[in-house]
Amino acid sequence: MKHGYTHIYTGCGKGKTSAVMGLGMRAALSGFKVCMFQFLKKKRTSAENNLSMPNFKAVCFDEAHPLFKKCIAKKLKKRIMSDIGKAKRVMESKRYDVIILDEIVNCVSCAFIKEDAVLDLIKAKPKRVELVLTGRNATGRLIAAADYVTRLDKVKHPFDKGVRARRGIEY
Repeated sequence: MKHGYTHIYTGCGKGKTSAVMGLGMRAALSGFKVCMFQFLKKKRTSAENNLSMPNFKAVCFDEAHPLFKKCIAKKLKKRIMSDIGKAKRVMESKRYDVIILDEIVNCVSCAFIKEDAVLDLIKAKPKRVELVLTGRNATGRLIAAADYVTRLDKVKHPFDKGVRARRGIEY
């Protein structure tokens, strides 16, 4: 790739992670090297636990969002900052053509990290790397910094009627 762009998949609709996994798999099958970092998700729902294919590496971290797992916010904030540092080092290593930061926008909207930390990451993106971010409630500054922005909005979902997430469909 001569020039990589920055994407954001945001909104309250289902399908942000699924969309970027599709993008990542398409890129990997086209010969690009892809690294996907999943923030705030348990291993059982992660790509790391469910996906194995050439040119696609998935990394899941230990700490899940408090919605999924009880944790101390201070510990989570410290861990997310460390994880962003890892993602930045991987991105700057130029070993990967596509870097996916799944749920990183949620880290900002839930105040686990500062918006500037993600903006700095976008600014540090090497020219040829495609950088893809997901999460609800992308800020105006994040949207302005991206080249592609896709908003997935929920119109209707069985969760609204009390149906729990189903394996293979929602996770």
